[in-house]
Amino acid sequence: MRRIYVEININLNPLGFKRYALTFAFLIYTLMLFSSGCNRFGNLPKNVIAEVNNETITLNDFNKEFKGMMLENQMGSDPNIKRLKETFLNQIIERKILIQEAKRLGISVSKEEVDQVIQEIKLDYKEAEFIEKLKLIGMNLDEWRNRIEEKLLAEKMIRSASSYQGDVDEREALKFYEDHRAYFQIPEMVRVRQIVVADGEEAIQILKRLKRGESFEKLAKEKSIGLERDRGGDLGYFSRGERPSEFDHVFEMEVGRISEVIKTPYGYHIFKLEEKIEPREIPFNEVRTKIIQTIIKRKGEERFQEWLKKLKAKSHIKINKEWLNS
Repeated sequence: MRRIYVEININLNPLGFKRYALTFAFLIYTLMLFSSGCNRFGNLPKNVIAEVNNETITLNDFNKEFKGMMLENQMGSDPNIKRLKETFLNQIIERKILIQEAKRLGISVSKEEVDQVIQEIKLDYKEAEFIEKLKLIGMNLDEWRNRIEEKLLAEKMIRSASSYQGDVDEREALKFYEDHRAYFQIPEMVRVRQIVVADGEEAIQILKRLKRGESFEKLAKEKSIGLERDRGGDLGYFSRGERPSEFDHVFEMEVGRISEVIKTPYGYHIFKLEEKIEPREIPFNEVRTKIIQTIIKRKGEERFQEWLKKLKAKSHIKINKEWLNS
């Protein structure tokens, strides 16, 4: 069985609202319900597309959630819509399983927790706009609140099942560092300011003013058409290859120097090199704590992987074959 990275989406945002689209990524086995042995294709009523341990997922509920997901991700018509629906149904089924197990274990979500999430989502909307969003997918406020509560509960179950309380020793952390050494290499980086204008003659006149000692930051704010003009032309830090090839010239400059006018497809540029960071390798001691945190997270993901695999195996799942083939 292949191992891949998949995302279990505990999306508190079924309507396409701006806040609270929480995603928990776990390394698990490919246990797609449409091909695994834990499900059976059955003759379910037309308005029911799946059944999870005798709990139904109706076509109406699925369509509301699916429409919300499409709105959230700004997805129009998709040529792979059938596959997309299958994958989304799989996520809903997994969420049902998580919620059922959470309830069995006595895990709950308080009214205050749900209220807090709802209030944070509403911060982005006027009341009329908020209600319109609900109407758009055919869901009332109570239905949406219940959906939020379900997803918070599933989130709690995931956190509980993926927690790892063991220790990580120094040798294990050091081995991780050695095995992933390439990730701890910092390339040569520069911090650069630029003035960019559309006209070459204007750029030449600006360069003359700079050579007479005028402030680069001041002229960038006054003359540049770049988005960074309000920051005095500050482009921040970047390494070789992260910007168009014409920018590579700055890596050969001395700190504090100003370039000649350089033409690119975006206009006429003048650069000032503010800082240069030499390439280096981050020593183990600087990243030891983060490495240990990463290993603990991975062990938690592996724990969750085994737990979910067993939970699915003992679940009774039916998929509406007629819906699947439609």
